[in-house]
Amino acid sequence: MPGAICTLVMADYGAEVIKVEPPGGDPFRFQPAWISWNRGKKGIVLDLSTAEGREQAIQLAGEADVLVESFRPGDTADWGLAYDTLSQRYPRLIYCSITGFGQHGPLRRVKGYEGVVAAKAGRMLNLQGQPNRDGPVYSAVNTGSWHASQAAVRGIMSALRVRDRCGRGQWVQTSIVQNLASPHDNNVGDGGLVNLQLRRIDPERFPLRPRGRGLSSIGYIPVRTKDGSWLQHANQRVPHIQGHLKAIGLGHLLEDERFKSVPAISEENRELLRREILKKQLEKTADEWMEIYLQDGNIAAEPYRNSIQAMDHPAVLANGTVVTIQDPRVGPMRTLAPLVDLKDTPGAPSGPAPDVGQHNADVLGRLRPQARAVSSGSPEADGAHMLAHPLAGVTILDLATIQAGPYGAALLADLGARVIKIDATDRRLDAGRRSTAQAMADSRTYCGKECMQVDLQTPEGKAIIHKLIAKADVLSHNFRLGVPERLQIDWETCRQINPRLIHVWMGTYGENGPHARRPGAHPIPGAIMGGAMRQMGRGMPPSPDQGMDMEDMVEASRWIMKSNWGPDQNTSPALATGILLALRARELTGKGQPVHVTMLNANAWANADAYYDYANRPPIAMPDDGIHGLHALYRLYRCQEGWVFLGCLFQDEWETFCRTVQREDLLADRRFSTQEARQAHDEALLTELSGIFAGRTATEWETLLTQADIGCVRADEATEGEFYGDHPHAQANELSVEVEHPYVGKYRRYGGLVEFSLTPGIYRTAAQIAQHTKPLLREIGYDDQQIEDFGQRGIVQWAEPEMGGEL
Repeated sequence: MPGAICTLVMADYGAEVIKVEPPGGDPFRFQPAWISWNRGKKGIVLDLSTAEGREQAIQLAGEADVLVESFRPGDTADWGLAYDTLSQRYPRLIYCSITGFGQHGPLRRVKGYEGVVAAKAGRMLNLQGQPNRDGPVYSAVNTGSWHASQAAVRGIMSALRVRDRCGRGQWVQTSIVQNLASPHDNNVGDGGLVNLQLRRIDPERFPLRPRGRGLSSIGYIPVRTKDGSWLQHANQRVPHIQGHLKAIGLGHLLEDERFKSVPAISEENRELLRREILKKQLEKTADEWMEIYLQDGNIAAEPYRNSIQAMDHPAVLANGTVVTIQDPRVGPMRTLAPLVDLKDTPGAPSGPAPDVGQHNADVLGRLRPQARAVSSGSPEADGAHMLAHPLAGVTILDLATIQAGPYGAALLADLGARVIKIDATDRRLDAGRRSTAQAMADSRTYCGKECMQVDLQTPEGKAIIHKLIAKADVLSHNFRLGVPERLQIDWETCRQINPRLIHVWMGTYGENGPHARRPGAHPIPGAIMGGAMRQMGRGMPPSPDQGMDMEDMVEASRWIMKSNWGPDQNTSPALATGILLALRARELTGKGQPVHVTMLNANAWANADAYYDYANRPPIAMPDDGIHGLHALYRLYRCQEGWVFLGCLFQDEWETFCRTVQREDLLADRRFSTQEARQAHDEALLTELSGIFAGRTATEWETLLTQADIGCVRADEATEGEFYGDHPHAQANELSVEVEHPYVGKYRRYGGLVEFSLTPGIYRTAAQIAQHTKPLLREIGYDDQQIEDFGQRGIVQWAEPEMGGEL
């Protein structure tokens, strides 16, 4: 999935992508989503076991700008296609490697299926407590693969930028394990790396947070309705939370001393209020509540859908978040729209996926007998103008709030961009916003940035931001429609100040249709686009005809919300990709442009293995009721001690597994002899394997089976924070790096999500809110007297020196 999605983005935005397959085709063609992931590409077959096939591959690399490969470390060297070999012959080649576990360390050769990687890295422990059982929980949405695909895009686009300046390509490396680190960092309970590190530094200021069976906030409450449907709410700001209570007929509770300061109420009162809401929302159907919410316009809520139902949501249809491809094998196929909307240089799907070897004559017929080699000493490859970091010289103004937008900018800060985070002053914030202490701990929002606070609702604040716009390359925001014009940071205003500016807007639904002006936060795309439904498992949500008392609904509500993880973080790489595509377009045209990114479309791509539809489409694969996995050969198992995750997808793996566990009798069993037979008798196979795994400890099974090259790892060895901070494999791949914050001291944050052989990234601490207000104002021409005057009038704020602020 990571390589296919990476090159699909490239194909949608105009690259000629040549999909190279072995004889018989890509082994993963059996996945129904394959024809969606590989649309618009040309397909050829090369037999790398032959000298002719290897020579053709070498010549093809000489004709290409970029080579993307997803073999395990060391495999390409056997064919003469390793980076070191090809870069000597073609110094301008950008060589991108995507692996499961990274290039180094003891796990480098372990099968890199996402389930295997996620289990070993502690991701499945971070979901612990979702079902009513102990042990790790299968992570159903392939977030690591999605993030790795976009890390590869960022690496390739940045390496093209470097090559434009110095004439040299380089090796770009990323992995699923790298990309499972950052989006999950300090997210759930105490499992994240940053929380773990900060607790070690100052346990009183950063105490252990409860993990496991926590309940959602009142603003994020899922509720059951009269018709048995479930609605997900996403009201972060106080006015929206109070508006929700008023809209459903509970406004009188805001006069009650126990509830009037919601959401800042005691845990006891929060649970009383939760039950009042759950009871009240049983009075109307989901459609009736949604009609009320749409008329109000300020309440964030949506019914839960699966990925196919998502394609018919009014906002998806109004904003083109689904396209139809005519595929000769299945007929009309609804599938992913181009990832981001570049207004002047838009992407477009370019036809169906290829058949095996469909373009051999075309592509191989173009190859010259010997591709031209560039001498490493020639002027175009001497590296005289090498950049210190891939995005050195790029300045981004980050006006976005919460996580999705700010984290997208932080991804580019890690590549060397200068990112200036502009927050509102305290008088413009409400109780739903982050405190300074929280901001310091949040590696996603503030890492690697300079931070200032400005009141954009004042003329002086607008003048400050206009001075910054004049010097910037990118402005990114997620204000609701109409707000940018009021703040004078809209595209028309910005283009008058700086016509080369990339102006990025990130919204939940998109700019068109009845939902365009509605608020929307993290759980909304999860509810609409199907990811949360997959994570719930087959037993959830409860069927409409199932009787439920209040405590049943509280438990179901908890489970549903805990399943709705990741939509914010899944949007961030789409925003970063949009910025880099627009910067690339500017290199060619000299012009800036507006770029629109929606949370719905980004989460469609994060669910790319489910977001497609055609006649007789196979059903979406769902985890079992206990959320162990998808089937007997891709799931969690309880062992004599501990848990393992088994990833065994292919016939040769199945045969090796049976021999390794000394159960050759299973090979002779007709119920399990083929993939189709195993699928038809999955429950029987599950019973057999459960008995096998109960016979040894998880550690023993991992040792035995990984030595036999079967993807099987212990799934409860360490939390994510412990793995990324302390595991030898994490250390070998620098999956976390030490940084120093002026207030909390040294701690470890996630490392590079994509690495470069010539122009490394730069990984810095999280900044404090308003830490750089004064130096930034001085930089754009204000003197100290003006700055003090601004501060006294509340136009700007700066950090106090005792909090580590810079004066």
